Amino acid sequence: MKVFVGDIKVGMCLIEDVKGSNGRFLLSAGSVIKEQHLRIFNIWGVSEVEVESCSMNDDKADADSELLELAGEHAGKIFCQVDTEVIPMQILKDVCTKHYAAILAEGRPLRSLPDFSSANSEMPTAPLYADIESFISSGVQLNSFPDIYYKIMDAINDPGTTSENLADVISKDSGLSARLLSLVNSPLYGLSLPVESLSRAVSIIGRTGLSQLALSVSVMDSFKGKGESVLFMEDFWKHSLACAVFCRILASQVPSASQDRCFVVGMLHDLGRLILMQHYPDEVCDSFYMSMAHGMTICEAETRIFGFDHCGLAGALFEEWNFPPSLISAVAGHHGDLRREFSIESAVCAVAESLSVALQYGCDGSGLVSDIYPGAWDSLGLSCGALATTVLKAKRQIADIHIIFGV
Repeated sequence: MKVFVGDIKVGMCLIEDVKGSNGRFLLSAGSVIKEQHLRIFNIWGVSEVEVESCSMNDDKADADSELLELAGEHAGKIFCQVDTEVIPMQILKDVCTKHYAAILAEGRPLRSLPDFSSANSEMPTAPLYADIESFISSGVQLNSFPDIYYKIMDAINDPGTTSENLADVISKDSGLSARLLSLVNSPLYGLSLPVESLSRAVSIIGRTGLSQLALSVSVMDSFKGKGESVLFMEDFWKHSLACAVFCRILASQVPSASQDRCFVVGMLHDLGRLILMQHYPDEVCDSFYMSMAHGMTICEAETRIFGFDHCGLAGALFEEWNFPPSLISAVAGHHGDLRREFSIESAVCAVAESLSVALQYGCDGSGLVSDIYPGAWDSLGLSCGALATTVLKAKRQIADIHIIFGV
């Protein structure tokens, strides 16, 4: 029988050879799977294997079935707004159900979903603003970016800048320097030897990669503070950082996607929602409930209330802040924006966001999985088994990233 990587157990017997995602031979048919084989499968991107059918002890099977039933009920609530018959949602829901069952088996409670009972689901007679420009020019207080980011960009755009020059600019901000070195030495990059200097980090990651990481760190530092109502700040960044990790792992399996850019896109994909939450917490809560009550997308609900959605707001602000066009397009299009040129990074982010929400890393506000926009999954060219592989790879990385950023 075919078993996805997350369900492979020590002691199972292979009935087909196992090869890595690049075709490399790993293990022959007839082998009994051992603990070290599971690590090898994970490293080489094995998504599924063929094994002999096996039966479990009846008592264990009954216990597992009870936990799976509870986990399935929880998954049903989180996936209530999507068509789980559509690939990859059917596989994602199955992966998540087993994830929830494992949590229950460890004696830990499942995370509660946000309560929207006090939210307003009535359609507004008119949006609060005519368009995004009206919101931006209305006098709302928007966060400004640290000067260090613009100094880094100036250095990167200077053809004469060396790795040492760039490292010297970054070193002027001790907090940023420490975060960047922690990121480079984390499982995110999987380097065999520690990186102890910024100049070495620049030479390994590259100028573009480092500038993108510096951007993501600068944004997060600029939006520190306490959130209220549904979207607490810590939950927001836990969700965003998890999405960033999922983005990078998915991008590593898609030849045309930039891993570093995808990481930053994942971190910043919901920044427009965070800004709305800071100014209109009740209305953001209403948009979630309106979406559920009227069967519309969250972007449609936001447009009814605000006159624009969080994707468009992020795109407009990023343009004002002179962010790279490729980053703007990816963030603004992660829910599907036909007005913009298709970006593979937006498709990666769409899938990664669903993973982050489904596995309940932090909270995006609603806590419910949304449909991935049409064509996003197919454009990645991945097998459904890649979802299980991505989830397994991400667990340690997400835990380390949360520690690095203090959330």
